[in-house]
Amino acid sequence: MAVDSHTGGNPTRIVLAGIDLPEHAQTVDAARIWLRDNADHWRRRLVHEPRGGGLTCAVLPIPSQEDGCDIGAVILEPGSYPPMCGHCMIGFASVIVEMDLLPDLWGADQNVAKFKIRTPAGPVGVTARRDGQKFTTITLTNVESFSVARSNVLVDDKVMPVELLYGGDYYISVDASKIGLSLDRANATEIVRVARRLREEYTRSGVHDPLTGNLLDVYQVLFYNHSDEQPDKAKIVVVAPPGVIDRSPCGTGTSALFAKLVTEGKLRPDDVLTTESIIGSTFRVTGEGYRKTGDRQFITPALTGRAYINGFLFIAADADDVLADGFAPL
Repeated sequence: MAVDSHTGGNPTRIVLAGIDLPEHAQTVDAARIWLRDNADHWRRRLVHEPRGGGLTCAVLPIPSQEDGCDIGAVILEPGSYPPMCGHCMIGFASVIVEMDLLPDLWGADQNVAKFKIRTPAGPVGVTARRDGQKFTTITLTNVESFSVARSNVLVDDKVMPVELLYGGDYYISVDASKIGLSLDRANATEIVRVARRLREEYTRSGVHDPLTGNLLDVYQVLFYNHSDEQPDKAKIVVVAPPGVIDRSPCGTGTSALFAKLVTEGKLRPDDVLTTESIIGSTFRVTGEGYRKTGDRQFITPALTGRAYINGFLFIAADADDVLADGFAPL
């Protein structure tokens, strides 16, 4: 059984029952590994076609209080088990609040609830707000975000200035205005085409962190528009494999872009940036923490949005159905 929600237009499917984890896989990291290596059919059933699609993500709650958190989460996407997903965690947190899935949520202050979710990327703080009995927003205190590296990439005989960013996940980021790419909805096909080519060229020889040498899992492309004339606003369009555009402004992408702009001095850590998606939905982000070590500056972003429950689902798998476990989105 699952409950469906959307965050800024992007879907999240929260599992409520039906997946039993073995005794040795009761923590977030252990559950993530066990699902990936032994029970990947659950991911495929939940997010692949014909039940899901290229945008569908799912969250499996883990009843673990590790690292001082109140609950854990394994994130399931069409292509992987990512470390973090902002729109998924806003969706998960919204469902927790709307369905009262954690005890004593509101405490003494009946309009503010605080709890923590352990993600594979680390603990994420949640502040839920309501006005009377009406739920209003979720603010995520995300993991530390930062700029990783800069380079130039040749795509279709055009040199693209690229910056690799981290906001809980890695993003190949490009200022769309510098490559003449319109981020309007009508240009979606070209946005996806350019993103596919850019990802192909950028990851051809693998991507390593220049400070640690670690091989990085880099699979998403982030195009943005941001100007000095309106420093408190940005447009973000993220493309994920196989070639789908995030309908939300992307939570980890917003975190990554905010960290970049603070690092460059275009925003202060306590400034508020509003990011807009390709369909016009928005997030707000500001900084809750800032530190610098060596050549890298780390920003702790606080991301505000909300999700809406839009359905309930029972997953069924007919023994005679050769597509019961789903098939990867085209």
